[in-house]
Amino acid sequence: MDFLLYWPSSLQVTFVLVAFSSLSVLGLYLVRSLVPLEKLKKNHEVAGFTFGVLGAFYGLLLAFVIVAVWQRYEQADALVQTEAMSLTSLYRLSKGFAEPAATEMQQALRTYTHNVIDIQWPAMANNEIVDTSVGPLRLWEIVARYRPEDSRHLMLVDKSFDQLSHISEGVSLRYLYSRENLPSVVWLVIYAGLVITIGFSYFFGLETFYSQALMCAVFSSLLGLTLLAILELAHPYQGSVTVSDVPFRFALVRMDALDKVALGDTGSDTGSGQISAAESESLDFASRNSNR
Repeated sequence: MDFLLYWPSSLQVTFVLVAFSSLSVLGLYLVRSLVPLEKLKKNHEVAGFTFGVLGAFYGLLLAFVIVAVWQRYEQADALVQTEAMSLTSLYRLSKGFAEPAATEMQQALRTYTHNVIDIQWPAMANNEIVDTSVGPLRLWEIVARYRPEDSRHLMLVDKSFDQLSHISEGVSLRYLYSRENLPSVVWLVIYAGLVITIGFSYFFGLETFYSQALMCAVFSSLLGLTLLAILELAHPYQGSVTVSDVPFRFALVRMDALDKVALGDTGSDTGSGQISAAESESLDFASRNSNR
């Protein structure tokens, strides 16, 4: 079902509803054509109890998988926010560097942030391989060859290395999250449970075929939508539900704000975590652009 990731949400839902309901009704029709209704009615007592246990087991399985992929999605989102905040913090620290290292560091940070937004994010959305190591290596190089002049500059270098560690870790994990999927055995169990659960509903026989067909269609469609949700959450950078690049866009906004104030003022304004009206407006604009 990975091909559904690159479809619009409306087409995804429509395909799942039509495909799952049609296949389930077709299977019901074949069973009713081959097995007499009287034999199916004899299974009601035993099949009803067994189907309840089977449905509860499969429901718990889907619930466990949804919780797991949701936690994975949240972790991916948190990593993006941490990486973006580290870029802003490193930009703030670079204000205390001596020239030309300060300007060189600030240009490298802006270049890297634009690269993430304009190149890496679209590439991850299309599941393409992109080199994510160039930007962090460049930042490490600038900080590593910087020679502190006093204890204050030495402290800035130490703090810069801490932020670089967060950035490098975020880049690596972001790449891994964009390339990984759920283990194949998990998908095998999910699909096998889907077929068994829907197929077991054919052991019941109602006098009116259309009533049973409607129930099968609704039941299978609900399961299909659940699988679609699992598929979307399992791929945090592909599909219709993705981790946003807004934190990186906001990092650029904060960099612009830091350029307008002195380092001493930054500690009281931007360092306090308060967002000015101009920054808030720029963030809203960035958010709207990222959702287009």
